[in-house]
Amino acid sequence: MTKNEIRHRASEFCRTNNIVSYPVEIIKICNSLGIRVFEEYLDPEVSGVIVVDDEVWKKYGTSQFIVVNLAESAARRRFTIAHELAHFVLHRENGTLYAHRDMVDNTGVLNSIEREANYFAANILMPEQLVRDKVQDIREEMWGVLPAFVLRREIADSFAVSESAAEVRLKQLELI
Repeated sequence: MTKNEIRHRASEFCRTNNIVSYPVEIIKICNSLGIRVFEEYLDPEVSGVIVVDDEVWKKYGTSQFIVVNLAESAARRRFTIAHELAHFVLHRENGTLYAHRDMVDNTGVLNSIEREANYFAANILMPEQLVRDKVQDIREEMWGVLPAFVLRREIADSFAVSESAAEVRLKQLELI
């Protein structure tokens, strides 16, 4: 899937789910789609998992759920939830989706499915127009003088994401 296709799907998702302000209420969106979100301590190498199954899992009382690693920061957990939701929206086939680990190749690069999920997650947690509007507001408040590290921090705080996620998004949008 191309970035353009993912961006279009994310825009449609934002429109359909009335994402017009920030920070995006990602858990509320998951719940509205019938996906319950749980936080618990997971293996340190696992940020989160999604399961969409035909049978109810007794432990969670549902057949559709995301579990995120409670050992990670709140901002990281939010991104993980959005990432797992992206798999639900983009990669679910025949109504089934199972837990997975981020798959990397032998050079340590994420495979295309994981990159697609990350890009979709960034697009729904930090929708382009909302980010552009916020950047414009910040620039007006700062009289146009705005070092990248200040902008990164302001976007991270406003959208409740990590500074690294904010930096990646700002670069994607060519705002820094």
